[in-house]
Amino acid sequence: MEPYQYQPIREANTVRMLTLSAGLPNDPLSGFLNEFNMDRAAHEAYEPLSYVWSSPIFDHTFICDGKRLAITTSLNSGLRRIRMPDRDRHVWVDQICINQKDAAERGSQVQYMNAIYKQASRVLVWLGPDTGHEADAAFSFVRSLSETLSDADRYAQFRAGHTSEMLTQRSEEEWASVKVLTQLPWFERVWIIQEIGTRAPATLFWGDASMDWYTLYSVCDRLTEFHHLRRHFDIETSKVKFVFQRFVPPDVATRHANRLSFIYELHRARHVKATDPRDRVFAFLGHYSVTGRELRGLQANYDAKTGTLPNVYWDAASRALEGGGADSGLITLAAVQHHELASSLTDWRKRRDKAGDRDYMPSWVPDWRTYTSHILSEPTSPHRACGTGSLSKPSFVVDGKSLRIKGVAIDVVTEASAPLKSKAFHKVEPGKQTLIEQLWRTVCGYGVDAGGDGGGHLFSLHSSGRREQESREDFFRSISDSQWLAQGAAYLTRTMAAAGDVEAMSPELQSLATSEGGGLDDAEWSRSANGASSGRVFARTIKGYFVLGPKVMAKGDRICVLWGGKMCFCLRPLDQGRFLLVGECYVHELMNGEAIRQVEKNELQEEEFVLV
Repeated sequence: MEPYQYQPIREANTVRMLTLSAGLPNDPLSGFLNEFNMDRAAHEAYEPLSYVWSSPIFDHTFICDGKRLAITTSLNSGLRRIRMPDRDRHVWVDQICINQKDAAERGSQVQYMNAIYKQASRVLVWLGPDTGHEADAAFSFVRSLSETLSDADRYAQFRAGHTSEMLTQRSEEEWASVKVLTQLPWFERVWIIQEIGTRAPATLFWGDASMDWYTLYSVCDRLTEFHHLRRHFDIETSKVKFVFQRFVPPDVATRHANRLSFIYELHRARHVKATDPRDRVFAFLGHYSVTGRELRGLQANYDAKTGTLPNVYWDAASRALEGGGADSGLITLAAVQHHELASSLTDWRKRRDKAGDRDYMPSWVPDWRTYTSHILSEPTSPHRACGTGSLSKPSFVVDGKSLRIKGVAIDVVTEASAPLKSKAFHKVEPGKQTLIEQLWRTVCGYGVDAGGDGGGHLFSLHSSGRREQESREDFFRSISDSQWLAQGAAYLTRTMAAAGDVEAMSPELQSLATSEGGGLDDAEWSRSANGASSGRVFARTIKGYFVLGPKVMAKGDRICVLWGGKMCFCLRPLDQGRFLLVGECYVHELMNGEAIRQVEKNELQEEEFVLV
């Protein structure tokens, strides 16, 4: 049998659609392709298939128009699962409907994917073979949970039986199949965000079992409040919730208004997996946040010379910066997160020369393959380090791979901690120095004197991050300053007591911890503190500013305010005028335009920083 040969798609707004021929389980897979104008999509029934490619080895055969077309094992099993025995099925499958060997066609067809899934009569999801025989149990348990959580009496019984104290008495076997379900590879694939992220109905297929997609999502959404249960049984509901209707515009009056930012959405998807890292950008080209002339000009480019990974990421970053406007808060720069960074001019030159012009990634361009922490400069953040006057507007020029941007240098980092670990504020070992004390003594350079000023300074230190915590999506809520400080004091009281050193705190702090709003309830404060600090460094500057900065921030780095930025930024000097962007940072007492007032008093002078 001769191999199938694709013919170029010449008509605009046109894709190929596959008719999957009916067949019995052991029959060869077969069908035929036809061109399909997307103008007809809303009026003709078709069902796109969402699946994981897995191995890129094309070791199975699909008979397309009577000719041989190689497909992967994963697609072979998926098509066999959805094939019907008595009638043909009209489906769209990327691996067959797009000529995968033609980079130009791949790039041009990507632009239609969101419309294909958005206007589908139903999306078919192939989760994969049921190798462990868990599918029936998982889907049955999810359906039962759906009924339980929707009934007031049964919900109350469920809640009483799944408190943190009761969980140790429950069998892990009960939740084992659901654990496997939420950890299936499909939920971590970058392309499924737009494939399942529309309002189109969808059916999940796992082995021989099937279930409605919304049923799974609704259960995972209700389980959000059962934090201890999810952690105890390792149920990863967040993966399910993240992809649900991610391509549907949110209510702008809620915290989900963050999703209106293209850069924010790329950042939030950093945890997903992509065989081709360029797809971390291309998979979002159909997203509603792609607005404005600059971003709308961004196209999928798989060309081996012009579409290299650094070029793709640089193109996306440049367009987002130039089209961001005055309200963007320089979120593109805030999304920069390094796991490592050159320490000097010599080190930087070695790294740049080793990468070459083709593969060098400028320090100001986000690398969406890496993740260290959430973005502080998210769109709903109330901070405005650059103030609200004339200097609140960004002032920059993209000069090739360099970024020339204006602002002011505030100070220099003189002491910095090691990166703070996840849940560091939860860990209190009896008799040992708490994390708070370690930072206070080693970074801030203070002792803690019982009943004296040390306690007052300690209080100030841990109340300094309050506004930052408010801006984080997971903890976005209204709480008064007095309540927040009382909860912080409650945390200090508990941790110092556990360490056997509660006398180091002043009586005023101890009193505040038991006041209304504190009540020794520090859970919210510690969760927020962990979320804000994880993967970041706590530092002090020469002038005495306290800084919560990026993982790679180090002694000698400069703290700056860049015009248009919601947060401050940390820069690493290389030579006269040239810097590496270390990342965004929170600086206590510089988050509400204080630097601008210093400029107005001629205490600070505007500079141009060249980021390379």
